[in-house]
Amino acid sequence: MAFAMDPALLPIERKVEEGIPLSIEDGLTLFRTPDIHNLGRMARAAKERKSGKKVFYVLNRYINSTNVCYAGCKFCSFAVDEFKEQDRVVRMPADVVMTKALETGLNFNQIHIVGGHDPRQLSLDYWLPLMRRFKERLPHVQLSLFTAAEIEYMCKRHRMSFADMIAMLKEAGLDNVNGGGAEIFAEETRKKICPGKVNSENWLAIHEELHRQGVASNATMLYGHIESLEDRLDHLVRLRESQRRSPGFNAFIPLAFHPDGNELNDCGWTTGLDDIRMFAVARLMLDNFDHIKAYWMIQGLKVCQVALHFGADDMDGTHGSTDEEMIYHSAGTQSGQYVDDREFRRLIEQAGYEPVRRNSTYDEFPHDWSPPSPEMVPA
Repeated sequence: MAFAMDPALLPIERKVEEGIPLSIEDGLTLFRTPDIHNLGRMARAAKERKSGKKVFYVLNRYINSTNVCYAGCKFCSFAVDEFKEQDRVVRMPADVVMTKALETGLNFNQIHIVGGHDPRQLSLDYWLPLMRRFKERLPHVQLSLFTAAEIEYMCKRHRMSFADMIAMLKEAGLDNVNGGGAEIFAEETRKKICPGKVNSENWLAIHEELHRQGVASNATMLYGHIESLEDRLDHLVRLRESQRRSPGFNAFIPLAFHPDGNELNDCGWTTGLDDIRMFAVARLMLDNFDHIKAYWMIQGLKVCQVALHFGADDMDGTHGSTDEEMIYHSAGTQSGQYVDDREFRRLIEQAGYEPVRRNSTYDEFPHDWSPPSPEMVPA
C-alpha cells in the first residue's frame, strides 16, 4: 500500500536529492510532519547513497575509568562527589584499566574510555603512560578516548593550549575522540543544564583542532530534556558547519535523555517515535556526515533496528562480556551491558542490510577477523 506524501516534504526531498543543505525551517517541517513513513523513506535513501546496504558495528571494550566529576550537569545520574558519596566512588588505577581491557581477550578493534572531571585522574601523568602501554600491548586496537569536555579540563589543569594538548595525546596514540560533552549547543539551554562544562564554542574548537591534527572524532546531541526543536536544529547546523570548516567527524550519535536519578527527571523518557524521527532528521540535515549511529545501549536494540530504516547505518558495538557501562545505567537504561556480535549481525541482516565489522575510523574487517598472534608483550 502506498502512502500519500505530505506535500510539505516534496521540496525538501528535491533539495536533498540535489545536495542542497537543509535549513532550520526545513528541519522543523521534518520534525513536525505526520508523514513518518515518507520521512523514513527519505532518510533511508540518503543513508543508502552514503553507505549502500552496509550497516556497521565494532568489537569494542568500554570502560568508565572514573565516576568522580565536578562538572555539575543537571541531566547526569553518573557523577559522584567523592567527599559526599565515598561508597559510590569508582576511580581505577592505570593497572586496573589495562587488566580490564584485556580480561576478555585480544580480539577487538576499539577501546572506548570516558570518565568525569576528576582532578586526581584526568591528567597527562595518568594518561600518557597508559596510552603508550595500550599501543605497545594492543597495536591493532584504536584508542577512542576522552571527550572535548575532558580535554578542555586537562588543558586548564596543565595550562596548555588545545593544540599543544592534542599534539601530546596524538603522539601517545590517540586515534579518536568520543562525541560526548556536546549536549546541546544553544547557549541559554546549555546554561540551564550544564553550566560547569565546556561551552559550545570550545567544544567545536577542540574537535576542529583534533581534525586539523589528523585525529578523528564523533559528535553527539542530548535530546529529550528541556531543549526545543529549534535548539536541536541549531545544534545540527553548527555540526554541519564545523564539518565543512575542519572535516574529521566520523559519525553523529543522537543520545536520548534518560531521567532516572537526576535533576531533570520530570522531563520523562523519549518515545520510540521521538527516537526514530530524531535519527531521520539527523540523517537528512547532516549531509556531510558519513555515518549516523544508533547506539543500542541508549535507545535499545529494537528501536535501533528500526532506526536502520530511518537513516542510521551503525549500531555501535559489542562490549566485553565483563564491561560495565555506568553513565546510562545510572540513569535507568534497561538495555543490559553486553550483546554478542552474532546478535548484531542477525539484527542487521533481518533489517535487510549487510553487517560490516569496523574500527573507530571505519576501516572494514571480515566478521571473523582476529589479530595476528605476536609474541606476548608484558603489560
